[in-house]
Amino acid sequence: MLTSIALDSFKNHTNRSFDWGMRNIITGPNGSGKTNILEAMYLFVNTLPPQERVFLQLIPTDSWILSIEGTFIKNNLPYTGRIGYTKGEWKVHFLSQQASVTRSRHREIIPLRAILFTPMEMNILYLGPSLRRDFLDEAILIAHPEFAKIKREYNLALKNRNRLLKQIREWIATRETLNLWDSLFIERAKVYYMYRKKLLDFIQAHLTSVEKLLEEKYSLTFKYTTKIDFERIESSMLQYLRENRERDIITGHTYIGPHLDDFQCVISGDIPSSDYLSRWENKTILIGLKFILIDFIEEVSQKETILLLDDLFSELDSEHIASILTYADNRQLFITAQNIPSFLVNREEYYFHRL
Repeated sequence: MLTSIALDSFKNHTNRSFDWGMRNIITGPNGSGKTNILEAMYLFVNTLPPQERVFLQLIPTDSWILSIEGTFIKNNLPYTGRIGYTKGEWKVHFLSQQASVTRSRHREIIPLRAILFTPMEMNILYLGPSLRRDFLDEAILIAHPEFAKIKREYNLALKNRNRLLKQIREWIATRETLNLWDSLFIERAKVYYMYRKKLLDFIQAHLTSVEKLLEEKYSLTFKYTTKIDFERIESSMLQYLRENRERDIITGHTYIGPHLDDFQCVISGDIPSSDYLSRWENKTILIGLKFILIDFIEEVSQKETILLLDDLFSELDSEHIASILTYADNRQLFITAQNIPSFLVNREEYYFHRL
């Protein structure tokens, strides 16, 4: 359980501290910094900013130092940790019980993982595929912290291959040099896919829980769209790259890999839920998928999860909200809203914070 957080020069919060209980509601007008508090807790617990932000974006323009200090309970004892960052050093510092530790050690000591719910996520079935890929990859990043490096290495290999394609098109490099980069690109993509496949298999194995949220009105299928064959990742990618090499050179882009994959939830075999079901039902599907991702994170990491609900009440109706609050159960919960929801007024188990 996270018992407190103290922020110094984190976005719009300077020298502010908050004490937490198991159920917490943070209220305040737009621009007061409610979301920033959730992002700070997400960063402190997961050691990575949400939405792949960089640390420099989190420090106010008139400040040089960012600090997040948190207290949590581990083995029935209080522990204190801190994350610091200074402009110009380009390095993140981690402390545990006032002693310097590595990022991985900080993450290991904290017995928690933080899960962020956002209004945007409740609509990703209608939006661009990059948001759906991020939906999957964020869960992998939280469950497998080493995946951050794997994803960076893949993106670098993709960037270098695309650069080489353009150089070949401009007669700066030869086609033969592409063979080496194709091998490296496939190698990085294979590792990436191995992690994503673990999550995909977990989702498939637990999809009936989403059908139950839909009162079993539909037979639901999680359809992952990719150009690779998971049974032979390397050979299927190599075959595709060879067959489409000239097109790639002309366009300067690589058209296969996890950066292009997508997913849909379909009913009756091939009808996308976003085309047939109501928005209420599609939001139910996404909440169900989010629950599956949380279960995946908890199973892999063997850590408790804290749930961060960012202004979600403005996006969901009472039934959806009730399902999330029921799922929260023994998990620590943080809710942001402009005003206290009427059904939570006078609830003694909630800690209320007004900004």
